[in-house]
Amino acid sequence: MNGGLEARIPGGRLRGLEGTSRRDDARKRTEAVGQGPWKQDARRGKIKYCSHVTMWRQMQKTGQQTLNAFFDLGDLTFSGIIIIDERWLSVGNGIFHFGCIALDGITGRMILAEVYPAFTKKEAEEFLRLLSKLVDVEFLVADDSVIQAVINKVFPDAIRQYCIFHIKKNIKKAFRETKLMKLSGEAVKVRKEILDVFNAETSDEAIRRLAILVEKRHTLPPMAQDVVNRLVGKIECLFRYLDYDIPKTSNQAEHIFSLFQPIIDAAKSFSTGAGNFFKTIMFYKNFHFYSSGSNKDKNTMHSIGVNSDSMFDFIQLP
Repeated sequence: MNGGLEARIPGGRLRGLEGTSRRDDARKRTEAVGQGPWKQDARRGKIKYCSHVTMWRQMQKTGQQTLNAFFDLGDLTFSGIIIIDERWLSVGNGIFHFGCIALDGITGRMILAEVYPAFTKKEAEEFLRLLSKLVDVEFLVADDSVIQAVINKVFPDAIRQYCIFHIKKNIKKAFRETKLMKLSGEAVKVRKEILDVFNAETSDEAIRRLAILVEKRHTLPPMAQDVVNRLVGKIECLFRYLDYDIPKTSNQAEHIFSLFQPIIDAAKSFSTGAGNFFKTIMFYKNFHFYSSGSNKDKNTMHSIGVNSDSMFDFIQLP
């Protein structure tokens, strides 16, 4: 792309670029005859025809406007319920970085996103301290053991809760069936009993159901014994959602991460700084994601008060 900026993300190219239709027409013509650089660009599927330095500077502008938009929200309040999710993200050549994201548990609004080459207690505490500068946290829902280990350092008064969505997901993984290997009737029955623990109306009832499983765990299949033991180890922060108005959480964070992998692929075009590219574009969100309530199916940029569909509207490109 001569004198412009192009990136591939879910839903098509980023908007806000002048002359896009003309370049599209040129691309179609050159691809039709198998000539020109567009063919190579289409095959590689990466950002091309723009230097790393130019792209880097543009993304810094994007990041700055992202922060400005966030702080311009003024007195718009958050629910106080924060969901934190994490995922290892491939950055190519067998290298994985750790993506960490914080969402509002009610509106689904993205609050903070960071990428780290490794994720130890040091990085987890750094992430939480950044979060503490942005919002007040009353309830914190997280599943990663590293995050849970340092929450009290940063948010000593926050009520902690494990993510029930991920716990149920892991239970189902432990009882996985294949075409060649089916679960026994006993295993299916035990799986249902374990999942039913989370259908209790009160925390006392949930603990009672779990206690019944603990009493008879020596008679359970090995996979079920392991699941029950892990639940007992998490019991302190396992059923607090039943005592407080905390959502069990959905798979909205997982859905967001599934959209980011093409952006990570594009970030490989950088010689350095792929993490910051990922962070800024992730934080500013140029696409839809799904959340419950009044913001369902709504462009997240609009949800945070940015009345634009494009993260590049404000940039004056050459």
